[in-house]
Amino acid sequence: MIVITGAGGQLGRLVAEALAERVPPAAATLATRDPAKIADLAARGFRTVRADFDDPASLDAAFAGARTVLVLSGDAPKDVRIRQHRAAIDAAKKAGVGRIAYTSFTNATPASLFPFAWIHADTEAYLKASGVPYTILRDNQYAENLTNALARARDSGVLALPGAAGKVAYITRADIAAAIAGALTGSGHENRTYELTGSEALDLDEIAEVLARKRGMAVKAVDAGPQEFGRILASAGLPPFLVEALIGLYAAVAAGEYAAISQDAERLAGRPIEPVSAYVARVG
Repeated sequence: MIVITGAGGQLGRLVAEALAERVPPAAATLATRDPAKIADLAARGFRTVRADFDDPASLDAAFAGARTVLVLSGDAPKDVRIRQHRAAIDAAKKAGVGRIAYTSFTNATPASLFPFAWIHADTEAYLKASGVPYTILRDNQYAENLTNALARARDSGVLALPGAAGKVAYITRADIAAAIAGALTGSGHENRTYELTGSEALDLDEIAEVLARKRGMAVKAVDAGPQEFGRILASAGLPPFLVEALIGLYAAVAAGEYAAISQDAERLAGRPIEPVSAYVARVG
């Protein structure tokens, strides 16, 4: 049995879809805080259970009998997420699972300018120290992170984000999900760390050029100031911890932390990965 935490989220749902292409849905358990939100997946044959990283008993029940557990990284302040991830690892170890897979992030080191990298560094170290065989899946930035900026650029002719000169090997959620499904169902992935990136790395000028060709219009890339960017995020209702994290994320982009390209995602997915230029041309 494969158990997926956070199955109600965007990536969790896509992982379930990708798994269903490889194994019968009955071979997977989808765990989420509110199983009612994934009733459609239960109707397809997946077992669904309640699991909350802050409720150890729910984790014990969700992981019972599991062969592999996928811990999808949560969304909370640093200290909360570190505690929650450790709790999930502890519960999986207690349940005697054969392997724990974890969705980490590119350049998961305390030296990163991205504050959430510290969370992933702690979780990776804690997972390795648990003694349970592991698979670490380091996701680069989602290509979907560009969607709002691309929409604004269609109206204004200006593509504005901080860290404009930094190249990023963006990868779509669907491609990440396919790679994760391959790592969960394939063999030989114990005690391995994979870098899940797109097949090319582009800076904002290059992305603007792709959008300009697609729309037949001039598009100018602008390096948005972090303070103004932070005010925009705050005005959109994002909590302070997330505003701080996103400002740090783009500082990391500017520093070149996400430019490296790996073929791990393509190998795990068993198919080509959509280049970010193709994504921009498709949605732009």
